[in-house]
Amino acid sequence: MTGWMFVDVAAVRIQSYLGRTPDLKGRRGASAWLSHASHRAELSSWVAAATAGLPVTVEVNHEAGEADGLIPLRIPAGQGNGEVAEAVAGAVISALRQRLPGISLVATWAADDSYLDAYRSMHKTGSGAGLTVFPPVPDMPALVSCQRCRIDPVVATIDIHEVEVVKVCADCEARYTDRYRRPGLWREHVPVSAETDLLHALHRSPGQVVQDFTGLADLGDPAGNRNHLATVHIDGNGLGGLFDRIATTGTGEAKATVSATVSAATREALVEATRAVLGDTRQVPVIPHLVGGDDVLVSVVADRALRFVTCYLEAFADRMRGIGGLAGNPAGGQPVTASAGVVFAHATFPFRRAVELAGQALKTAKKDHQGRHAAVAWLDVTRDGEQPPPHRTAWTIDTLAGLATALDTLARVPASGRATLERLVDPDRPALSTARLREHARRLDRDDVLDPFLDRGGPGTVADALSLVRWWR
Repeated sequence: MTGWMFVDVAAVRIQSYLGRTPDLKGRRGASAWLSHASHRAELSSWVAAATAGLPVTVEVNHEAGEADGLIPLRIPAGQGNGEVAEAVAGAVISALRQRLPGISLVATWAADDSYLDAYRSMHKTGSGAGLTVFPPVPDMPALVSCQRCRIDPVVATIDIHEVEVVKVCADCEARYTDRYRRPGLWREHVPVSAETDLLHALHRSPGQVVQDFTGLADLGDPAGNRNHLATVHIDGNGLGGLFDRIATTGTGEAKATVSATVSAATREALVEATRAVLGDTRQVPVIPHLVGGDDVLVSVVADRALRFVTCYLEAFADRMRGIGGLAGNPAGGQPVTASAGVVFAHATFPFRRAVELAGQALKTAKKDHQGRHAAVAWLDVTRDGEQPPPHRTAWTIDTLAGLATALDTLARVPASGRATLERLVDPDRPALSTARLREHARRLDRDDVLDPFLDRGGPGTVADALSLVRWWR
């Protein structure tokens, strides 16, 4: 008989869900609730209350990593079969839906001796069982729609800080009532969230966070326009291979700790990267929206985003090299790293669309390097539109580090000079474009500006550098 019936209940489509409200307050409220519901300090008590009517012992599964929106549970094998697991999942889903009615949830369960082995059944081989619950479709005829999300019908009237008498749906009522921005942080209505945890780690107070995206953009370099943000989506590389190797050859201790260790590495890397871009501003230049397992979604001041990403990816890889000697570079295995998708856009650009584009950029970063190297792909919506130039490829962190001095040099070229270089770049005619660029640099006696990029990848690399250097600080 296997030792446990493991049950995972998880929010899905979280990025899209967070973006259903138009302002930062609503997104922060939803993010805080997701963190609160899944935080280990809170999980045992509310899960016990939710499953109190079931004749079964339900425990928090501490083998699983901590992730926003993930509720990992386990039931002793003698008490738990598939029907019991489904009943537990249903009770937990019902409790979560009372908190955030608009969230989509998936529950999966499988029996095994360790969570890592059960995880493979639940999420990889498909041999586990599951349950999916989506938000209800509004009744027809259509009722008055929510004044915030415009998705669900109005059920309540509330005040949202400076705006009084706002008609909202049930989900927005949960997001906005005492749980957004400073009121929620100061009063600790939601005492744990990704942002609260970050503030504590940095020894910062709720008074040192911005009110909205415009305030975040305003933290940019005074020499810049101070009206752009970066949306950053980060995800791990090689974790599937790591889990497979540990499941096959790892010790029981390794199986029990690997998920939690990955989660800890993610959160520690977030703190380290944020600390690296604090600068001398009083307010924190990073807003975490989602921190789950190896998955991170944040908003960052635009001209600090590349420093943030570089530091995060390096810090995460460093920590993953320390998992019992298994994750660094085991025989025949792939080192565990992470990649990032970054979208630079005006502070008023729709958040939901920025999240979608960052997700696409993340896929590009992984695809261009087969997930074997830490890499970053980016899109500058103001310059590129919503489709990256066809020549652009993701840069590995090693490439970014190797060209850092060259980027510093290029950044010191006046804007008019960089505009001239942009006109000379033609990736479709590399030989001609290279000749023109080298001749231009020779006439100005500034070979140091272009040679590093031309030597590494030709005019396409110059074009990429000109795009990156706009936000290089």
